[in-house]
Amino acid sequence: MNRIRSGLLLTVLLSGSLALAEDERPNILLIVADDLGYTDIGAYGGEIKTPNIDELASRSVKFTNFHVMPTCAPTRAVLLSGTNNHTAGLGSMLPPRILPAIEGQLGYETYLHERVATLPELLSDVGYHTYMAGKWHLGKKKGQWPIDRGFEESFAMLIGAGDHFRIGEKQYVENDDWAEPRSDGFYSTETYTDILINNIAEHHDDGRPFFVYAAYTSPHWPLQVPADYLDRYAGVYDKGYDELRSQRMARAAKLKVAPKISSDAEFERVGSAWDELDTDMKRHYARRMEIYAAMVENLDFHIGRLIEYLDSIGELDQTIILFMSDNGAESDELELNPTFAKIISRRGLDNSLDKLGKPGSYIAYGPGWAQAATAPFNRFKGFLNEGGTRVPVFVLHGDGSTQFRLDDQYLSAIDITPTLLELAGAKPPGKIYRGRAVAPIKGRSFAPLLAGKSQSIYDANDAFVMEIHGARSVRRGQYKLVWEQPPGNTWLGYAVPDTWYRWQLFDLENDPSEANDISETHPKLVQELIAIWDEYAEEYGVVRDNRISNFERWTSRP
Repeated sequence: MNRIRSGLLLTVLLSGSLALAEDERPNILLIVADDLGYTDIGAYGGEIKTPNIDELASRSVKFTNFHVMPTCAPTRAVLLSGTNNHTAGLGSMLPPRILPAIEGQLGYETYLHERVATLPELLSDVGYHTYMAGKWHLGKKKGQWPIDRGFEESFAMLIGAGDHFRIGEKQYVENDDWAEPRSDGFYSTETYTDILINNIAEHHDDGRPFFVYAAYTSPHWPLQVPADYLDRYAGVYDKGYDELRSQRMARAAKLKVAPKISSDAEFERVGSAWDELDTDMKRHYARRMEIYAAMVENLDFHIGRLIEYLDSIGELDQTIILFMSDNGAESDELELNPTFAKIISRRGLDNSLDKLGKPGSYIAYGPGWAQAATAPFNRFKGFLNEGGTRVPVFVLHGDGSTQFRLDDQYLSAIDITPTLLELAGAKPPGKIYRGRAVAPIKGRSFAPLLAGKSQSIYDANDAFVMEIHGARSVRRGQYKLVWEQPPGNTWLGYAVPDTWYRWQLFDLENDPSEANDISETHPKLVQELIAIWDEYAEEYGVVRDNRISNFERWTSRP
């Protein structure tokens, strides 16, 4: 293929020209890891061996204040549409049987709704091949599958999580049909990578660019890994999650990807301290983290395979790569979740120590390790605190033209679609798209940052609002107002009383770990931010009586 190089392409795009021929458009590789913690990879302070990801990050624009929704499906809806989660149909990722108040409500359809134009649709309009493999989680009914939303080729897990060693009945789709159940020769991360490489190879000679959505399900539970990875981290985590938290905080601060805090004394712990566990529990939880780390290393290996393949066919230097996680680290303890406890029992799964990580086990690693992965930030997946929404993100051009630097301005998943559209020379949709009315893209392109320009995409007066499952946040400048369950909430159940939520205000510049609620000393600011929230809720039809407890899954154990 006769393509202009990515560095020149970026210059052309940023000069304002979108008139590009197919053979001038860059390939795009969007890699999403599932439930990966902020400091899990080496480039963000982790001890896990991730050489391929780290090498990419070393020549990227690396973002240190990039935010997503605190749960997976809403994030995926936002990043593929450039709109907020309510507009995209994911005002909740839970069905009306759990949250009755959302029944029939606009914005709570729980699938990627037709009122948004998707990134793969818009890219296909300008000549892109569009491929995906991995987690969809944006609609299970026919008509809601990836093939219906712009993907030319797709191999997708429709649900939120599944066994990494098997394809269950009506769990995966391949283009427009159900994938056959199987448990032989399947491991999710390897299979997805094989499929994407085959997709690229099949049409490589036709001169058209490709968009690849590598939606990996690793390292989401169940923690499972191929046999040759099982013992790679044996003994590494015997000192526990409190020690790991301290180590990662120090490394992240040294790398300048997280703020350095003088003391962790005000850390809002969820669950038991490591030293409070007995010997058997320490052994079991250390082994869980060993398996988790092995999954991340395995993910890195297969990302490396994908990058190596692009290089081998001469496409790497024509490819823009964006790597991210979909939310903060996952704190689940499956044995304490009644739904998954039934699955474990019904399928006769074995979570004894010597079976962990192997086919037939089904386990997660709990809030202790999750809090190590989000340090120094507060909480984890499911919460609108920083630990639930701040994720590792970096972007680069495969030709090496990207100048490495750190960027600490607030950006979010809503900005991904407009950025990739600009880099591809594609236009956002009009009011009518493919015969249907669609909502406008609300995010802003940060493409100029990739050309080395130090400019603010948003200004100091811009406010950023999120809402999911009753939790709310408003961010403006250094201040963040959060409507969340306060520290110490350990009530089990879904219907959380109003009195168990309250507004809390944090100064993230001076208190990045959200340890000190300053709402009482800043009443005027609180009211200003609440007014912004009320305006957002009115505009998007937020169902206010829509609350669950994020503490319900683990209260009696770490």
